[in-house]
Amino acid sequence: MSNEHVDHADQRRSRIRTVLDVDQTITKLDATADRLNQTLDTFGALLVDFTAALQDFNASVAGFNGTVGEFHQVVEKADGLLGRADKLLAPLAATQQVGDQLKVASQLAGQVAGQVASAAVKKGVAAAKVARTQVPG
Repeated sequence: MSNEHVDHADQRRSRIRTVLDVDQTITKLDATADRLNQTLDTFGALLVDFTAALQDFNASVAGFNGTVGEFHQVVEKADGLLGRADKLLAPLAATQQVGDQLKVASQLAGQVAGQVASAAVKKGVAAAKVARTQVPG
């Protein structure tokens, strides 16, 4: 064999090896592309779930903001009522005599309530005794 024929055969083998290498590379790239597609599909599904969760979170935040706004309105109304109560009670608080009179009146009301309750109990006991004596036995 001549050197030229050997060189030509070597070149041919080299080309065949290159074609085989390219074919293997393409096969590996196809497998990699398949895995990448699966990964992208999974990521897409996760992104959909994340978006839904984020929308739920935004709705919760909006609800919370509304509640906070309503709470501020209630606090403002309560502050207004407390201010009015302070103005109404200021004259009463200014005089110790009125406070003392209220205390005495409260004690008297408690005593009267106690006397009324005691009388009601006595009356109930008496009525029960009468009812027992009238029951045919």
